[in-house]
Amino acid sequence: AFKLTPREKDVLELLCRGLSNKDISEHLGLQIVTIKLHIRGICRKLSVTNRTQAALKAASLGLVAANGHL
Repeated sequence: AFKLTPREKDVLELLCRGLSNKDISEHLGLQIVTIKLHIRGICRKLSVTNRTQAALKAASLGLVAANGHL
C-alpha cells in the first residue's frame, strides 16, 4: 500500500481530474509551492517522475475511481 497523507490524497484526486497546480491550490486553499511539494511526495511514493505518470498510475492501481474520486 502507498502511504499517502490525507492531503496528498486530496491533491492526487484533483490532479487525476486534470486540474492545474494553480486550480488545485485555489480549491484546497493552499499555496502553489505547497501543491508542488505534495505532488513531488506523491511522485516519490508512486515511483513516477511527473504528475501525468502519477495520475495514470493512481488510476491503474485503483487509487482513484473512474470519476476521479479516491
